[in-house]
Amino acid sequence: MDLLWAGPAPEPALARACAAAGLTLTRVERLPTGRGGVVCARRPSARTGAWIWATPGALDEALAVDATLGGALDVIALAEPDAAARLVRAVRLLEQPVTPLPSHERAVFASAAGVALAQQLARAAQTSMPVLLVGETGTGKEVAAHLVHAWSERKKRPFVAINCAAIPNELMEAELFGYTRGAFSGAVRDYDGRFAAGAGGTVFLDEVDDTPLAFQVKLLRVLEDRVVSRLGEDAEREVDFRLLAATNRDLHALIERGEFGDDLYERLAIVTVELPPLRARVDDIPPLVDAFVQRFYQEEPSARRRHQVRGVAPAALAVLSRYPWPGNIRELRNTIYAALVHKRGGEELLLSDLPRRVLRPERGAGAFVDERALAAQIAAGSFDLVEALATLERTALSHALDRSAGNATAAARLLGRVGRGEARDPGGTVRAMAARLGLAERVRRR
Repeated sequence: MDLLWAGPAPEPALARACAAAGLTLTRVERLPTGRGGVVCARRPSARTGAWIWATPGALDEALAVDATLGGALDVIALAEPDAAARLVRAVRLLEQPVTPLPSHERAVFASAAGVALAQQLARAAQTSMPVLLVGETGTGKEVAAHLVHAWSERKKRPFVAINCAAIPNELMEAELFGYTRGAFSGAVRDYDGRFAAGAGGTVFLDEVDDTPLAFQVKLLRVLEDRVVSRLGEDAEREVDFRLLAATNRDLHALIERGEFGDDLYERLAIVTVELPPLRARVDDIPPLVDAFVQRFYQEEPSARRRHQVRGVAPAALAVLSRYPWPGNIRELRNTIYAALVHKRGGEELLLSDLPRRVLRPERGAGAFVDERALAAQIAAGSFDLVEALATLERTALSHALDRSAGNATAAARLLGRVGRGEARDPGGTVRAMAARLGLAERVRRR
């Protein structure tokens, strides 16, 4: 375990805390936080990018918040009397082995961001609280809902998925709550509704932002009182299901415009899980491609008579990993399926099998950012500039480390001005960046 610091020599408080925690001091030119303080990074072999941020003197609240948002597990003021003890506890917590994730055929998590997402879903599965899944279109919110159900105690009971955008507003209450015969024109039989179908299991409301306000009030009562009343009858029936909901829109913006109820939001968002875009999960692309190839032949067994792809050519995989994927995992799946449909033969997916839009994305800003996807995210209120810049930084660093075989100094030269200037160690910034971005294991030890 290394403790990184910038400066001519460590302060006495830092030296004492470091010795008590059994840490190794390593000097760097610039810290991952970009500000003062020291950073305790996990060993390069760690699967997560968790780290500890400590600072000489009193704790600055703004810096502490910045460090926490950057992934710091704990923030410590070294001037405090218990700093050494806190540092020891924090290091021990970092050293605890990560609980193995439950297995599932649809669980593909190889990247640091993917592993962190899977851990959130696994923890959420152990509760009965409602879970709100948020993220861009195509990030796999329904798959995430399936995993929460499959990893929960309700896994042997039904999983009922409901796309709220696909149900007309005037039919939503009848479809979900049920109705009795004669309750309205066309009600020729009793119907218990989708909520009743999920009894004992999980109900997933996809695109929950498309529910009308009048229905939201009734849904809130279901969540609060756990009772459902079918249309056409006064009797109330107790319901027992775990509710998951998903949206790709900013519900706070909808609440401000009066299009979504704040009471319902507070009830749905007790546990919120944000799904990262695929461009933040580049290391997940190779296993996802393999999974989609296998699934294609399961769904289209007749395709085996024409060809049976068993691998992906390195050049094709490199292009797939570099493409920004504005449609996220869904777009990747559709791209692989289309390539397999049009493939002439052979056991390897080739560069020539990929569509032109993937081979040559739009130039200009589109070389790094898909302008149409960016415009759509801004219009939906789901764009985060800080996250986008961090994603670009992580992707660029990842490619530079691949190209340099993990040599930090060589990677710094590939990244332009990063790590240059008067620094005696041009790779110091790259090592610090890698620690901050969860890529420390990709840097070759000196």
